[in-house]
Amino acid sequence: MKVKDLIMKLIYCDPEAEVKCLTYKSDNDEAEVFSLDIRTLEDYEDNVDLILDNLDVDRFNEDQVFEILRNKVLEWAKDKDLLHEGNAERQFMKFIEEAFEFRDEWILMVHEYNKCNFGEGDDDPEVVEYRGNMQLEMGDIFVTLIILCDQLNLDPVECLDRAYDKIKDRKGKTINGVFVKEEDL
Repeated sequence: MKVKDLIMKLIYCDPEAEVKCLTYKSDNDEAEVFSLDIRTLEDYEDNVDLILDNLDVDRFNEDQVFEILRNKVLEWAKDKDLLHEGNAERQFMKFIEEAFEFRDEWILMVHEYNKCNFGEGDDDPEVVEYRGNMQLEMGDIFVTLIILCDQLNLDPVECLDRAYDKIKDRKGKTINGVFVKEEDL
Protein backbone atom coordinates (compact mmCIF):
# COMPACT_ATOMS: atom_id res chain seq x y z
CA MET A 1 0.00 0.00 0.00
CA LYS A 2 1.33 3.44 -0.88
CA VAL A 3 1.88 5.87 1.98
CA LYS A 4 -0.62 8.31 0.45
CA ASP A 5 -3.26 5.54 0.35
CA LEU A 6 -2.54 4.68 3.98
CA ILE A 7 -2.87 8.32 4.91
CA MET A 8 -6.23 8.56 3.12
CA LYS A 9 -7.44 5.51 5.00
CA LEU A 10 -6.20 7.05 8.24
CA ILE A 11 -8.13 10.24 7.47
CA TYR A 12 -11.35 8.23 7.06
CA CYS A 13 -10.70 6.25 10.25
CA ASP A 14 -9.36 9.03 12.46
CA PRO A 15 -9.46 12.52 10.93
CA GLU A 16 -7.99 14.08 14.06
CA ALA A 17 -4.88 11.90 13.90
CA GLU A 18 -1.38 13.31 13.78
CA VAL A 19 1.60 11.51 12.35
CA LYS A 20 5.18 11.72 13.51
CA CYS A 21 7.51 12.95 10.80
CA LEU A 22 11.25 13.24 10.47
CA THR A 23 13.08 16.10 8.86
CA TYR A 24 16.77 16.36 8.25
CA LYS A 25 17.59 20.04 8.70
CA SER A 26 21.27 19.66 9.46
CA ASP A 27 24.24 18.22 7.59
CA ASN A 28 24.96 15.64 10.28
CA ASP A 29 21.84 13.63 9.37
CA GLU A 30 20.34 13.96 12.84
CA ALA A 31 16.62 13.92 12.41
CA GLU A 32 14.22 16.17 14.21
CA VAL A 33 10.89 14.54 15.02
CA PHE A 34 7.74 16.64 14.75
CA SER A 35 4.02 16.06 14.50
CA LEU A 36 2.15 16.94 11.36
CA ASP A 37 -1.62 17.17 11.23
CA ILE A 38 -2.75 14.52 8.78
CA ARG A 39 -5.07 16.89 6.93
CA THR A 40 -2.12 19.07 5.86
CA LEU A 41 0.35 16.29 5.09
CA GLU A 42 -0.46 16.12 1.38
CA ASP A 43 0.27 19.84 1.01
CA TYR A 44 3.48 19.72 3.06
CA GLU A 45 6.30 21.16 0.94
CA ASP A 46 9.29 19.27 2.39
CA ASN A 47 9.90 15.56 2.02
CA VAL A 48 9.03 13.66 5.17
CA ASP A 49 9.59 10.14 6.39
CA LEU A 50 6.57 8.83 8.25
CA ILE A 51 6.99 6.85 11.43
CA LEU A 52 3.87 4.80 11.87
CA ASP A 53 4.28 3.82 15.51
CA ASN A 54 1.69 2.09 17.63
CA LEU A 55 -0.89 1.80 14.89
CA ASP A 56 -3.21 -1.15 14.67
CA VAL A 57 -2.20 -2.12 11.15
CA ASP A 58 -5.23 -4.38 10.69
CA ARG A 59 -7.38 -1.29 11.15
CA PHE A 60 -6.10 0.07 7.85
CA ASN A 61 -6.42 -3.08 5.80
CA GLU A 62 -8.05 -2.03 2.53
CA ASP A 63 -10.67 -4.73 2.89
CA GLN A 64 -11.72 -3.39 6.29
CA VAL A 65 -12.22 0.29 5.50
CA PHE A 66 -15.75 -0.33 4.23
CA GLU A 67 -16.53 -2.35 7.37
CA ILE A 68 -15.24 0.43 9.63
CA LEU A 69 -17.41 3.03 7.88
CA ARG A 70 -20.37 0.64 7.68
CA ASN A 71 -20.20 0.08 11.43
CA LYS A 72 -20.11 3.83 12.05
CA VAL A 73 -23.19 4.29 9.85
CA LEU A 74 -25.03 1.45 11.62
CA GLU A 75 -24.13 2.84 15.05
CA TRP A 76 -25.50 6.22 13.96
CA ALA A 77 -28.67 4.56 12.62
CA LYS A 78 -29.07 2.58 15.83
CA ASP A 79 -28.78 5.80 17.87
CA LYS A 80 -31.55 7.28 15.69
CA ASP A 81 -33.73 4.16 16.18
CA LEU A 82 -33.81 3.40 12.44
CA LEU A 83 -32.77 -0.25 12.40
CA HIS A 84 -36.18 -1.91 12.28
CA GLU A 85 -37.55 -3.98 9.41
CA GLY A 86 -40.76 -1.96 9.59
CA ASN A 87 -38.82 1.13 8.50
CA ALA A 88 -37.51 -0.50 5.31
CA GLU A 89 -40.13 0.91 2.95
CA ARG A 90 -39.52 4.45 4.21
CA GLN A 91 -35.78 3.84 4.06
CA PHE A 92 -36.11 2.77 0.43
CA MET A 93 -37.87 6.07 -0.30
CA LYS A 94 -35.01 7.88 1.47
CA PHE A 95 -32.57 6.06 -0.83
CA ILE A 96 -34.56 7.25 -3.87
CA GLU A 97 -34.53 10.81 -2.50
CA GLU A 98 -30.74 10.68 -2.08
CA ALA A 99 -30.29 9.26 -5.60
CA PHE A 100 -32.22 12.24 -6.98
CA GLU A 101 -30.14 14.66 -4.88
CA PHE A 102 -27.03 13.14 -6.46
CA ARG A 103 -28.62 13.50 -9.90
CA ASP A 104 -29.35 17.18 -9.17
CA GLU A 105 -25.70 17.87 -8.25
CA TRP A 106 -24.51 16.02 -11.33
CA ILE A 107 -26.87 17.94 -13.62
CA LEU A 108 -25.88 21.21 -11.96
CA MET A 109 -22.20 20.51 -12.60
CA VAL A 110 -22.49 19.21 -16.14
CA HIS A 111 -25.33 21.21 -17.63
CA GLU A 112 -25.80 24.43 -15.73
CA TYR A 113 -22.14 25.15 -15.01
CA ASN A 114 -20.77 23.24 -18.03
CA LYS A 115 -18.13 21.55 -15.88
CA CYS A 116 -17.64 18.17 -17.51
CA ASN A 117 -14.26 17.25 -16.05
CA PHE A 118 -14.83 14.39 -13.63
CA GLY A 119 -11.11 13.59 -13.50
CA GLU A 120 -9.02 14.03 -10.41
CA GLY A 121 -6.44 16.73 -10.06
CA ASP A 122 -8.40 19.55 -11.64
CA ASP A 123 -7.34 22.84 -10.04
CA ASP A 124 -10.54 24.69 -10.95
CA PRO A 125 -12.12 25.55 -7.56
CA GLU A 126 -15.62 25.22 -9.02
CA VAL A 127 -14.92 21.70 -10.28
CA VAL A 128 -13.43 20.78 -6.90
CA GLU A 129 -16.54 22.12 -5.15
CA TYR A 130 -18.98 20.38 -7.50
CA ARG A 131 -17.07 17.09 -7.29
CA GLY A 132 -17.17 17.42 -3.50
CA ASN A 133 -20.94 17.94 -3.62
CA MET A 134 -21.31 14.89 -5.86
CA GLN A 135 -19.16 12.81 -3.48
CA LEU A 136 -21.29 13.90 -0.53
CA GLU A 137 -24.52 12.97 -2.28
CA MET A 138 -23.08 9.62 -3.45
CA GLY A 139 -22.02 9.01 0.15
CA ASP A 140 -25.59 9.69 1.26
CA ILE A 141 -26.74 7.02 -1.20
CA PHE A 142 -24.33 4.54 0.39
CA VAL A 143 -25.55 5.47 3.88
CA THR A 144 -29.19 4.86 2.94
CA LEU A 145 -28.33 1.54 1.28
CA ILE A 146 -26.29 0.36 4.28
CA ILE A 147 -29.20 1.10 6.59
CA LEU A 148 -31.72 -0.51 4.21
CA CYS A 149 -29.57 -3.64 3.94
CA ASP A 150 -29.45 -3.91 7.73
CA GLN A 151 -33.22 -3.45 8.00
CA LEU A 152 -33.68 -6.29 5.49
CA ASN A 153 -30.94 -8.46 7.03
CA LEU A 154 -28.81 -8.27 3.86
CA ASP A 155 -25.03 -7.95 3.78
CA PRO A 156 -24.14 -5.17 1.29
CA VAL A 157 -20.79 -6.77 0.43
CA GLU A 158 -22.50 -10.08 -0.25
CA CYS A 159 -25.08 -8.27 -2.40
CA LEU A 160 -22.31 -6.61 -4.42
CA ASP A 161 -20.43 -9.90 -4.72
CA ARG A 162 -23.53 -11.68 -6.04
CA ALA A 163 -24.20 -8.90 -8.54
CA TYR A 164 -20.60 -9.03 -9.75
CA ASP A 165 -20.77 -12.83 -10.12
CA LYS A 166 -23.88 -12.29 -12.27
CA ILE A 167 -22.27 -9.75 -14.62
CA LYS A 168 -18.60 -10.72 -14.71
CA ASP A 169 -18.86 -13.11 -17.68
CA ARG A 170 -21.66 -11.31 -19.48
CA LYS A 171 -21.26 -10.70 -23.14
CA GLY A 172 -22.86 -7.82 -24.93
CA LYS A 173 -22.24 -4.45 -26.46
CA THR A 174 -22.08 -0.87 -25.26
CA ILE A 175 -24.57 1.24 -27.17
CA ASN A 176 -24.83 4.98 -26.54
CA GLY A 177 -22.88 4.57 -23.30
CA VAL A 178 -25.09 1.77 -21.92
CA PHE A 179 -24.05 -1.88 -21.77
CA VAL A 180 -26.70 -4.12 -23.36
CA LYS A 181 -26.37 -7.81 -22.63
CA GLU A 182 -26.13 -10.15 -25.57
CA GLU A 183 -29.57 -11.70 -25.17
CA ASP A 184 -31.19 -8.25 -25.28
CA LEU A 185 -29.49 -7.21 -28.53
